[in-house]
Amino acid sequence: MVAPVISPWYLQLYVPGLYTDLQRRAQVANVRINNMQSFDKDAKMQLEEVLQGKVAGVEVTGYATKADDTIEPSTIQQFTTLNEGQLNTNFEIDLPYDIEADGELHQVTIKDEEISSILKNYAVPRLDKDAYLMAEVADWQTLDLLPGEANIIMDETYIGKSLIDPTTTADTLNLSLGRDKRIAVKRTLVKEMSSIKTSGSSSKQVFTYELTVKNNKLTDVNLLLKDQYPLSSIKEVEVKLDDAGDAMVNAETGVLTWKVDLKPGESKKIRFSYTIRYPKDKKIINIK
Repeated sequence: MVAPVISPWYLQLYVPGLYTDLQRRAQVANVRINNMQSFDKDAKMQLEEVLQGKVAGVEVTGYATKADDTIEPSTIQQFTTLNEGQLNTNFEIDLPYDIEADGELHQVTIKDEEISSILKNYAVPRLDKDAYLMAEVADWQTLDLLPGEANIIMDETYIGKSLIDPTTTADTLNLSLGRDKRIAVKRTLVKEMSSIKTSGSSSKQVFTYELTVKNNKLTDVNLLLKDQYPLSSIKEVEVKLDDAGDAMVNAETGVLTWKVDLKPGESKKIRFSYTIRYPKDKKIINIK
């Protein structure tokens, strides 16, 4: 349920022998990963057996107490002292807790805080056919967040997990709240406006894509829509963005961004196209 993130897309030429070697290395890597997964499963069972006061990467210090003693989450921070070091953050809790030594994971509330956020929709149809609902949090640096998984609960219903990454340098923190099925997103290749031609010693391929978005909600939607065109660091390969479709263009990353406002039931279509030129005796392995 984590929203997709676009990375720059660099074209690569096919090199006989090298590609086969890369495939062989990938197969070996898969075998090693499978072996590690089997090992990690056993290691996890052993780790759970010795789990003592470690909750979601936070070290909890406290005292044993009766199981029926409860404290409201809103008062938890009154007993919590935050000590931030150079490399880690410790929450010292001057509050009795009863943690059963049953080998299971237990959650302990160490801080309860209400924050403001702006909800927005986000879609990258090249990477994912679904749109996502995002929460944009400003002034997040004051929240003392730790990296890791977050449980997402909306309207008192658990909808899944997200990831918190406080290592970002952005002014706002974006949290993925899951897929939003009420926004339809479609990406198709416009065949009649796409072609491949060979002239002289070079080949030219034209790609035209159409993005279709529709708001199936009963409220207005502000959608942040992203796509991309390839980049080339190879002297023999040339890429030209022919039509950006009125997008905001980041020429360094090849990312196209649209801010689309949709009324209830409204749909919109956007087209963009680019051209790739390369030697006709060469082949590009990741052209699409």
